[in-house]
Amino acid sequence: MMSMDEADKVEHLVEDQWHYPIMVKHGWMPITKVGIGFVRSYVYQRKEHQIRVTTGVSCDHWSDQTNKASGYWSDLEPHLVTLDKEVTP
Repeated sequence: MMSMDEADKVEHLVEDQWHYPIMVKHGWMPITKVGIGFVRSYVYQRKEHQIRVTTGVSCDHWSDQTNKASGYWSDLEPHLVTLDKEVTP
């Protein structure tokens, strides 16, 4: 059995995270490829725009680094749809 210290050092690939298919579907590319630990953050970019998604133990939220919007997991895709509308006339 793994100790808590060992478990907090486990690497988590971005492709295995809940947000990856949502972000990629909307044209965002992951900058952060691997997160480590119980709570980890991944940065995605589309052109000059960046969004940080934080996930892990009771922690599924995101923050838009460009326009300072933020929310929980259920708010992510609606935010991306809004951004899609701003980019595509």
